[in-house]
Amino acid sequence: MTPLVLFDSLDLSKASNESFYTTTEIIAERSDNSYKVVSDLVRKYRFELEKIAPLNSFFKKLNVNNVGRSRKIYKLNEQQTLFFIPLLGNTPAVVQFKFDLAAAFIAMRNELQARKIERATDKVTTRSLTDAVHDWDNKSKHSYIHIRNLLVKVATGESHTYVKNRDPSNKTSMVDLLTSDELEEYNYMKSLVIPMLSKSGEKAMDYHDIKEKLEFLTTKKP
Repeated sequence: MTPLVLFDSLDLSKASNESFYTTTEIIAERSDNSYKVVSDLVRKYRFELEKIAPLNSFFKKLNVNNVGRSRKIYKLNEQQTLFFIPLLGNTPAVVQFKFDLAAAFIAMRNELQARKIERATDKVTTRSLTDAVHDWDNKSKHSYIHIRNLLVKVATGESHTYVKNRDPSNKTSMVDLLTSDELEEYNYMKSLVIPMLSKSGEKAMDYHDIKEKLEFLTTKKP
């Protein structure tokens, strides 16, 4: 099912609360109205909506049975949506949609805030990890990349390749593709790896030792 609240990029580090939006297509589907009713209403109140914020839109191709046709989809931010939804009346479907949409906007704002906090933590510890890898007795040319990919895997349960594929354009850094929960786990695991790399002499751990240790710790977490 399509999320109720969207953002044009997978990289939430570039977002603000004003970046989130729903669409006239989502509104029509979830409020049990025809798309024509919703889009006509947007055009009718376009002046009022644009007083709140610019009214952005895009064209979407219709299904294969409507070759050559496209539909104009309007984007409404949270404030525009608060103005617009009551115009649809108070049918049971509209009332439920208003409730669900409000919860979705709150959840997106909370996720954004959580990611900002975890991303700030990541920026601090990344330097420490870089230094630790640099001083690691068992380092190789690609050690930092291997350790980073390992951290992604134990934090998400998925390979780094799978995580990168969350963004088909391949323009977003892998860390910025993690959810706030995944990023929190990534930072926690990073804090465990740094001391492992710092051991020297006969106690120096190699990559496989570290991998085995992290995977063991992951399985032991409740």
